[in-house]
Amino acid sequence: MNPEFIRNLWLELSPRRLATMPIILALIFFAAGLSGGNIYRPASVAVALYYFIVVIWGARNAALGVVGEIRDRTWDLQRLSALSAADMTWGKLFGATAYNWYGGAICLVVILAYGFTHSDPVSVFIDLVYYLAIGVIAQAASLLASLIAVRRRQSHTRLEIFFYQLAGLIAAVAVIWIWDAADPAGSMLTHKPPTDFIQWWGHGFDARPFLLVSLAIFTAWTLVACYRTMRLELQMRNSPLVWLGFLIFIGIYVAGFDAWLAQDPVMAHWDAIALRLALATTAYGFLTYAMVFLEPKDRVHYRWLASELSSGRVAKFANGLHAWMTSYVATLIFAGLLIWWQMRAADLQSVALIVAGLGFLTRDVSIFVLVHALPGRRRGDFSVLLALFALYVLAPAIVNGLDLKGALVFFYPQPGNAAWLGAAIAWTEAVLLMLLAAGRVAIAARPKVRLA
Repeated sequence: MNPEFIRNLWLELSPRRLATMPIILALIFFAAGLSGGNIYRPASVAVALYYFIVVIWGARNAALGVVGEIRDRTWDLQRLSALSAADMTWGKLFGATAYNWYGGAICLVVILAYGFTHSDPVSVFIDLVYYLAIGVIAQAASLLASLIAVRRRQSHTRLEIFFYQLAGLIAAVAVIWIWDAADPAGSMLTHKPPTDFIQWWGHGFDARPFLLVSLAIFTAWTLVACYRTMRLELQMRNSPLVWLGFLIFIGIYVAGFDAWLAQDPVMAHWDAIALRLALATTAYGFLTYAMVFLEPKDRVHYRWLASELSSGRVAKFANGLHAWMTSYVATLIFAGLLIWWQMRAADLQSVALIVAGLGFLTRDVSIFVLVHALPGRRRGDFSVLLALFALYVLAPAIVNGLDLKGALVFFYPQPGNAAWLGAAIAWTEAVLLMLLAAGRVAIAARPKVRLA
């Protein structure tokens, strides 16, 4: 059995803690039963307690799985042990949260018991999978955020640990928000009728089973991301095939929702193929932004990639590409297909906007690389985020305030007569920043000569 998991079980499940959890929960359920009413009935209280124990508290414990070892100065010893990346990942994820799952299991017994007496077995099974998946995805997202921070060699203050926990909570809230729309009783968040069917690739699916399968798949991908990030932390190399597989999956999954995008008045004249290409391109662009922010920007690695490519070692070059690079290439490919498709339809206005969007994406990625290639004190990615905030929010607001709306083409794509001008400006900015970034990386590669 996984030795890291067993070690965490011994730490988390002491006899005193094992006795304390059921006693406290039993008293809470007993009090809820005596109070009566629909709000404070034991099943409703069990749902609230499950979210607190497994999602909120569990996300924090998952975030502390590795960070806690670093703070206790035991992580380096564990990295040198014979434990595999799989043992370390599952041992940290499910071992550090064992006490949370212990309390969550008690809450699930109450929830499912109420479901069997008031609903059908299929609905109870769907609820069981949902509660298990939302707990796993919240904890896995928190662990993943902490592992990314460890790779970036960040400090681990209480505030930063809260941000790791917050990543899991955001993932859980997103799941709840989407799942709530398919609640048979109607949405509690938006107060809208339930979504019974979901259109995906031109076919209608029952909403709850479709969302349940989607949740299970995304949970599995989150677990894979934790494992691959742990491998990198243990100085192992990952194959790019898994990330390519994820890109293929996300492109197919997102492109299937073209029926929803067709309701947008701006894209109402686009056909189904154009809408699907646009959705895939947008998803890949978002992944490019996310990964260029999260991954380390190592000038040495960039220079190694250049040397491998110039030497004709294409296989090594491809294996060494970062995730943001492959996402960017995927964005260019699908955007190129979309441009070709819209040119066939003589929609030059849309083509100009797509070309401008690619230019601004290239400009922004180049800013990330350039900032990390600058000499002097190492700069963080948050300074780049501030620069992008200024480019996309502050500067346009000032331009609008001065009634100079024609200058907005310098900041993001603009429809109308200025569309092609905006595309030219975007790529001019992109090329200049690419040259600056490449120049800084090349300058940093030169050996420093010390005069005697």
